Order: sequence, then C-alpha cells, then structure tokens
Amino acid sequence: TVFCDNAYWQSAIAARPQSAHRGYLLGGLAWFAVPFSLATSLGLCAVALQLPLTAAEASAGLVPPAVATHLFGRTGAVMMTIMLFNAITSTGSAEGLAVSSLVVYDVYKAYINPRATGRQVLLLSQFVLVVFGGSMGALAVGLNVMGLDLDFIYLLMGILIGSAVVPLWNLLMWRQANAFGAVAGAWGGMVLAVTSWLVVATAMYGELNMTTLSKNEPMLAGNIVAIGSSALI
Repeated sequence: TVFCDNAYWQSAIAARPQSAHRGYLLGGLAWFAVPFSLATSLGLCAVALQLPLTAAEASAGLVPPAVATHLFGRTGAVMMTIMLFNAITSTGSAEGLAVSSLVVYDVYKAYINPRATGRQVLLLSQFVLVVFGGSMGALAVGLNVMGLDLDFIYLLMGILIGSAVVPLWNLLMWRQANAFGAVAGAWGGMVLAVTSWLVVATAMYGELNMTTLSKNEPMLAGNIVAIGSSALI
C-alpha cells in the first residue's frame, strides 16, 4: 500500500534524479529501525514480561506503550506520547500536502482552470487541506466508534488499494502501458477483491459480520485477488 502513497511519489518527483535513489535507499534502511524496535523488540518484551494484555488491546496497538510504561513508568508513557505525536503530525502533514497537490495541479489546473493564478492555487490548496484534514479526523472517529482495530484497517487497505500497485508499476516500467488499462485494472481489481473478501467470509463462516470479515482467510483472499486480478486485467 505504500506504493500507492502519493506523499512518496511527490517527494521522488520533486527530488533531483541523482539524489532520489540514494535518499530512498537510506530512508528505507533508517525506517527499518521503526518496526524492529517497536514491533519485534517491544512485542517480545511484552511476552517475556507476561504483561496482562488482551488480544483486543494488542490489536489496538497498545503493546509498545504498555511495555514503555512498565519499564520506565510515567516517563515511558510520555516518551511514547511524544513519539506518536511527532509521527502522526509528520505523516498527516505529508498526506495533506500530497492530496492538495493532486487536487490543485493534477485536476484543477490541468482540467478546470489551466490559467489559475498563484493566489487561486494557494486558496484552493488551503481549502483542500482543511477539508482533507477534517475528513480524516471524522473517519478516524467513525472507525473508532465502530470498534475497528488497526489489524482490520491495515488488511482492509490492501483490499481497497492493493489493486493499484501493478498498474502503477506498469506505468513506470512498461512502454505499452496505457491509461485505460491502468484505470480498469485498479478499479476492476478492487471490485473483485471486495467481492472475494465477502464471498470467502460467507462461505467459510456462514454469515457476514465484523468478526467473520476480520478473519485471516477472507482478508488474505481479498488481498491476493486485489493484486492478482489487477495484474491480469
């Protein structure tokens, strides 16, 4: 799903070609410390310490703060809060700018108002940032009210946008790729992925609800169909 994140594409396009590949390689190596330190190290530490975490709490991403609080007390909780705040604000800023750039330069200025002035571009960018930020906040609150955990959201992302991976790759690496094929592969793959997800959940568990849809088998089927079907299309 990172392959479909416009924040990364925007940075790559803006950077000098001779610097882009070095920056991404170094960034990838540096980023490896994040899942290793938070997921592997703190996850194993929680098991070793036998912390009383339920499966629901673990799925909600509460293992790292629980370990940090257990080891360092209130200081650990503060450190984890600061880290999460910096990560969320940095990511939110990058995504907001990416969406704003898409709307302003790839839609508004390309098809609606090619002669847009700098002030018009600035005002529209600010408007998109506010709308996007508010929408993401409302979506986060809605998902939380529905009781969806991080595992469900991450796996669902693969079903919804995983079908765009192969079309994007083809557009970059294949001379014969065309817009119609890319759009058909992305949207068609998503429709087939969602259908497979629902069908497998119904066939294996006899009903459709959040519990059955969260199972590994339906999620796996949807993610595989998303990537595979879009490649075939």
